[in-house]
Amino acid sequence: MAGYGGRDHGATALEDPLDARALVLQSGKTTIALVCTDLIGVDEGTVGDIREKATEITDLRPEQIMICGSHTHFGPSLKPSGYMTDELKAAVSEDYRLNLIDSIAGSIAEAIGQLQPAVVGCGTGRAWGISFNRRPVDMTERKVAMNLTMEPEKAVAASLEGAKLAEAWPRHGHLGPRLTPPLAELDGLSAGAVDNEVPVLRVDTKAGQPLATLISFACHAVVGSEDQYAISADYPGPARWAFEQVIGGQMLFAAGCAGDQVPTWRYGNSRQRVGRALGSEAAATWQKIEELSNDPLLGSVSRTVELPLPPDYPTPDQVRQKIDAIEDKTSSECRWLMYQLVQVEKYHECATVPWEMWAARIGDMGIICTPGETLVEIGLQLKQRSPFPYTSVISIANGYADYLCTDDAIKEGGYEPGKGYNPSGPGTEKALVENGVEMLKELYATE
Repeated sequence: MAGYGGRDHGATALEDPLDARALVLQSGKTTIALVCTDLIGVDEGTVGDIREKATEITDLRPEQIMICGSHTHFGPSLKPSGYMTDELKAAVSEDYRLNLIDSIAGSIAEAIGQLQPAVVGCGTGRAWGISFNRRPVDMTERKVAMNLTMEPEKAVAASLEGAKLAEAWPRHGHLGPRLTPPLAELDGLSAGAVDNEVPVLRVDTKAGQPLATLISFACHAVVGSEDQYAISADYPGPARWAFEQVIGGQMLFAAGCAGDQVPTWRYGNSRQRVGRALGSEAAATWQKIEELSNDPLLGSVSRTVELPLPPDYPTPDQVRQKIDAIEDKTSSECRWLMYQLVQVEKYHECATVPWEMWAARIGDMGIICTPGETLVEIGLQLKQRSPFPYTSVISIANGYADYLCTDDAIKEGGYEPGKGYNPSGPGTEKALVENGVEMLKELYATE
């Protein structure tokens, strides 16, 4: 299973099934395919394989296809990783990955075969209180005090105050407040921004029946249950269920900029609580969308962006020395370093690393995709500077570039920029925002 390095064996149960859903949109000579999967992410190699297979059985080109992961931490690993024991590596099924490639490519072809006249509309809602920023800051030290989980009372306070910060970012302005004053509810720590927006793309049949709905939301899919070895879509599953019970059709879920955003509630019935709250807000927003277009402007663009490595990125020899100094090669510390070794062997000779950014226009909505676990302030800047009335920022799309951090986050430290192997150095934020805004503007100017 993917998501937690501490697991020491494979999955033993199926709590709920995993989905991959494909939405194909066509207007004139332009066609795009959006695929949302219940996976922690889809590596760039597997993305390439799916695109290649899809182009063999359809008329699509690779750059017309976007594939993203919900970031559930309760799905399968698609490839062996350096942190895994030999037993876990042997448990990773290549047959599963190959079947996944065929199934997803086939779903794209099936969607093309079922194309029908449709109308689309856009809207946005707010899912208050169900996610918070896990990077509160000690303002005396200007260092992050990581809180991967919080007691619900503290999490709710961090959620509400963080959302107020995000709402204060001026539209078409430049940045906004990123930290609250020290909060008594957080023992004097300052809460970070929370993006609780729920962008909704509504697709109906010509007869007015719900066909498909795409939403994005910025929150790690780590609600969990008492069984850490049970396969699950996590909260996106109940979100889809709740939406479809009220509206109908099929809902596609994409992760927003959730790199530092986590659920307010964990374990017990929390998957239902978080998921149904989100699905209900999406349903309420769907109901409020009144303007539907039968001929929306449609387009997509793909761009390779060079992301800078940290200046102190370790060398393979430095990591090997740390591994050699550990007696227990099965320890979590050693497994962590082995994963780091794989990363630094791949990147250490590079000044920058090329990654794909992908964007689309669907009427009044702009969609901009980043390739990794993107911190919320990057997403807020993309929305802030987008020319579109509605903007959906989707992370972990068309590859997995680990955490994509802001310069402030790198200075403040913490889990996301401080894991040692993370290939996200100063300047990553600027590269993502500037390129993303340019891509959105290019699509907005297209008639």
